Amino acid sequence: MTSLDILLRPRSVAMIGASGDVTRIGGRALRHLKEVGFAGDIFPVNPGRDEVQGLKAYAGVDDIPGRIDCAVLALPTGAVLPAIEACARKGVGGAVIFSAGFAEMGEQGVLLQQRMVDIANAAGMRLLGPNCLGMYNLHAKSFLSFSGIFDDVKGTAGRLGLVSQSGGYAGEVVKSAQEVGLNFGVWITTGNEADVGLGEAMHHMAMSDDVDVVVGYIEGVRDRQSFFDGLAAAHARRKPVVVLKVGRTEQGAKAAASHTASLAGSDVVYDAVFERYGVYRARTTEEMLDVAYAASRGHFPRGRRLAILTNSGGIGVQAADFAADEGLAVPTASAAVQTRLIEISPNGAPFNPIDLTGQVANDPPMYARAIDVVLESAEFDCAYVNVGLIAGLPFIKRPLLDSLKAVAKRFADVPMAASVTADAETLAEYGEAGFLCYREPARAIKTLAALASFPLAWDRDLPDASDLTGLPTLERGTALSEAASKAMLAGIGIPSPAEHLVQDPADAEAAAMSIGCNVAIKVVSPDILHKTEIGGVALGIDPKDAAATLEAMVGKVTASMPDARIEGYLVSPMITGGTECIVGVHTDPLLGPVIMFGLGGVTVELLKDVTMRLAPVTEDQAMDMIRSVRSFPLLDGFRGRAKADVVALAQAISALSRLAAANAETVRTIEVNPLLVLDKGNGILALDAVIET
Repeated sequence: MTSLDILLRPRSVAMIGASGDVTRIGGRALRHLKEVGFAGDIFPVNPGRDEVQGLKAYAGVDDIPGRIDCAVLALPTGAVLPAIEACARKGVGGAVIFSAGFAEMGEQGVLLQQRMVDIANAAGMRLLGPNCLGMYNLHAKSFLSFSGIFDDVKGTAGRLGLVSQSGGYAGEVVKSAQEVGLNFGVWITTGNEADVGLGEAMHHMAMSDDVDVVVGYIEGVRDRQSFFDGLAAAHARRKPVVVLKVGRTEQGAKAAASHTASLAGSDVVYDAVFERYGVYRARTTEEMLDVAYAASRGHFPRGRRLAILTNSGGIGVQAADFAADEGLAVPTASAAVQTRLIEISPNGAPFNPIDLTGQVANDPPMYARAIDVVLESAEFDCAYVNVGLIAGLPFIKRPLLDSLKAVAKRFADVPMAASVTADAETLAEYGEAGFLCYREPARAIKTLAALASFPLAWDRDLPDASDLTGLPTLERGTALSEAASKAMLAGIGIPSPAEHLVQDPADAEAAAMSIGCNVAIKVVSPDILHKTEIGGVALGIDPKDAAATLEAMVGKVTASMPDARIEGYLVSPMITGGTECIVGVHTDPLLGPVIMFGLGGVTVELLKDVTMRLAPVTEDQAMDMIRSVRSFPLLDGFRGRAKADVVALAQAISALSRLAAANAETVRTIEVNPLLVLDKGNGILALDAVIET
């Protein structure tokens, strides 16, 4: 039992605001609870009625005999607080609050909502809502919602669970799922999340034996830790999580913030969170249901090697393009497999994509024989089969389907998707035979790629954020100069070039002469973060010009920022060679610190070729980050370049991410730009560094 079972598996329900009019919210909710076959006691509460919908009614909660597990509130805003007080006196375990007019309405609504939470907390009562559409658990025959999602077609206790911050959208998802034969057995809409939030609801579903796939609609996260805990629980149980996260754009984020009092957070940070926990992020309802449908089958590829079998060369070309888009490999079949495929279809293309040609119409079991050869070879992890129009043709349909059904049974653990252009009945038969059925090849292949992503994530251990000992501490409000920032980074294994801190032109000239090559000169001040903009940086200076350069720099800096605290000026050698990269940390106020990596110069500023992960990351995960950017070949010997020291780079990324995670409550920004990656075996150098608390 969890604390949410009082809501999801109640033994008795008080319907406060119950109505005999089934078109009203309180009437519809009561009717739904009766129709779903709820086996516990139902207590309608309506001070003006002795009976509601055939059940004895009570004037108030205090008048109800016996224990009440859960109360449902279908009341005007002003009546909610007194009802919560009555539930607290009665010892009610949980309450579902449909009523709106709370935190989503502004400051006064926030105060009213908090008062309600304080009363519930003192009484040990859980709250769902307010401003929500309620919940249901068909496994327990409980339906605590006024949604009309099952008014026309009754729901069945399927193995999918949905958590949604929007009640209206949640209803649309359930109806859309029914149309394609999917059923959500557990359904929770969280509304304003005064108490029960997205993360806790997802955690419950991750741990529930009634739910195989967790589906979520997310506008914004309020409780970071419960959200992470929910995703970590699903990761530990190898349970797929598929979400539709809205608020990708500035306009969408504003809309989300005004909907159910949500805080949208930075969208790129959500992607980093999803990457860590192996959550699949869909962009449309159709895609979300496609992946949920496939994941509910419970079979996942061992890798990303896709076999494409078609009776049309054109479809095969399209499928290969789609596979490349989704990061699936389309390896050429081995010579032995090709030989056997040519025996099956002498005029076909046996390579991969594998084109069996239109000859399949004359010999329908040919498809099954080819799949048998391909999958028996263990050269592929999943398969896409374009059946197309012939699936519904007379004299072809039955021998084709029967043979494919047999081969699907033989390879039941290998995900196979099929494009079938036929009526709904035939499509359903292919689904029952074991194929993931989609009319559009792109949808089929996107879904196979999604399935392949889950075990890859589950097989990765989550970073141990508890082991962050021995790292420097950043106090809130501390201002660090470039020199102080570099010194801190050196302490975690990220060195800088040999540098001299000087105070006047004469010292600058002496330092430059001792270095013996062209130098860089930079102002050092905790108050100046953007040195270039005020003339505080000079590069490629001949040692004999160092004194004059510093004298001019002092004038520019003093004129631009006369009150800045100046600690001195750094004189350092101009380093040649290597590859400039950028490594940085940004702390999202909702989701915490993320580590960013990219190559320097135009690849970051113009092409936005960067990758982000939630901090901390291991060195292996840092290496994955490095390899994931499009410009990685520049570090890997592109066109005769020397290979860069990516091992040292991965160590630096991991170390910086650990520093950020250890100071998650105080660090705002860390940027090492450029971080020079030298040739393999020669390490890295931080040429500039900024740390903001």
